Amino acid sequence: MKEAQKVTISYRVPYADTDQMRVVYYANYLAYFERARNELMRACGLTYREFEAMGFALPVSEAVLHHHNPATYD
Repeated sequence: MKEAQKVTISYRVPYADTDQMRVVYYANYLAYFERARNELMRACGLTYREFEAMGFALPVSEAVLHHHNPATYD
């Protein structure tokens, strides 16, 4: 496995992920973080499936979010 590095991913926010103000509903950020974690692992040369096959897991036991700027629909 390669060393961890900075990874940037792009994701267009779908309307279904937003509230009436077209701002991403707070719980959806966790799904975005999961996508980013998967991409970071791929950038390190390992898929999550391969990681699990080796007997490992990455459970999230706690998540704290501090919003600085909202993600919005288009």
